[in-house]
Amino acid sequence: MTTQQLNHDQSLTDFAKESDKAIQLARENGVQVDLSEWLTIKRYAQRYNTTTQVVTNWIARGIIPADCVMDLPELNDLRLVKNQPYK
Repeated sequence: MTTQQLNHDQSLTDFAKESDKAIQLARENGVQVDLSEWLTIKRYAQRYNTTTQVVTNWIARGIIPADCVMDLPELNDLRLVKNQPYK
């Protein structure tokens, strides 16, 4: 493996850990999140092989409808996306 590949793999691992921490914090604050239905932007991008920038752009442009996005301001503006393909 190249150093670049190792760094990429480590970045993906770090993103997954941060997403898990955010979801755990949401649960601790009484926010119920069905993980089969909602994903963080990072997890959504990983699952559907795109980037977080593309997903954020889709949200801003309305490609991902407002009812398929959950903003949690009490959790440092955590944003979740409904787990379904968009385009």
